[in-house]
Amino acid sequence: MRNPWWLAGLALASGLGQVHAQGQAPTLSGQWQTAREWRLANPLGPALAFAPPSRWRSELDLKTDARLPLPEGRSLALHADAAVTVLHDDGSTATTGTGRVNALYATTDRGDWQFSAGRRIIGWDVGQGFRPNDVVQREERRPLLPATLQGRGVVQLEHFGADDATSLVWVDPQQGHAGSALALRHYQRLGALDLHAHAHWSAATRGNVGAALAWVTSDAVELHASTRWLPALGRHQTLVGGNWTGGPDVTALAEVWHDGQATSSPARRNAYGRLAWQHEAWQVSADVLWQPADGGRVLGAGLRWQGDQWRVEAVWRVFGGPASAALRHTPTRQTGALAMTRSF
Repeated sequence: MRNPWWLAGLALASGLGQVHAQGQAPTLSGQWQTAREWRLANPLGPALAFAPPSRWRSELDLKTDARLPLPEGRSLALHADAAVTVLHDDGSTATTGTGRVNALYATTDRGDWQFSAGRRIIGWDVGQGFRPNDVVQREERRPLLPATLQGRGVVQLEHFGADDATSLVWVDPQQGHAGSALALRHYQRLGALDLHAHAHWSAATRGNVGAALAWVTSDAVELHASTRWLPALGRHQTLVGGNWTGGPDVTALAEVWHDGQATSSPARRNAYGRLAWQHEAWQVSADVLWQPADGGRVLGAGLRWQGDQWRVEAVWRVFGGPASAALRHTPTRQTGALAMTRSF
């Protein structure tokens, strides 16, 4: 059976029913977001038919957690996260709605050991613009608007110590040998230094190993680095970066990386920077992604207001560079969004 999520949902619903029967009501949280997204087609890019249209988007994301007591003082934790999205593209007479399960898993523990199974979001690594060792979730970095990720099917075994943790993950076991993968991570804290060791195997990349570190050198400076070596492909992915905090109001991020698995030569070398200024509930930010091989760049700016339950934000991004740059020929030349989000 290649898609057992309906069985997992049935098991979770049964578990939540047992929890409620024992007088332990599950918790419910979530958020609602509505957004207007603009996309301006690139006259230098592919045919305009490939340019995504501007649209209205509204999404409701609900999360629930519950805990079922087990013998010997143990417990079974249950978590579900589902979202419903409604889209209306400019120029279309129809409105479409889709639903998805972002997370649906159960967790139990025994002493220092923890076991989890189901669809779960597992994000690893230390980078911001790029993460070489994010081998489980493989999250898209730098989205236009923050969004809840959709987890992967996993079977996970973890061991926790006072200053270390080890995790073994079987990724997408329902896909069989050709589509599944094994991932191992060990984390060790040494004072202000965090160390990570990674190993990963899949049919596509065979065995590969990685390492990462994050070092808080002072109250104002944090340095981080990550690398992953893929011997079967003869390639590597490496990132080096740092954060600087200028008091409570100003933060700056700078990173450079090499992505040996990028599909185009210009996208293999990248430099990224972000500057943000915070004043009470308001934040203003600006960022740039530069590809020195051909001079391509992506410029971005954002404005955000954050209240107790409401968040309002506006973002804009422009793709540019010399006429020969790959980023100058993307289907979309400019993209932006205005969004309003309420959490509960």
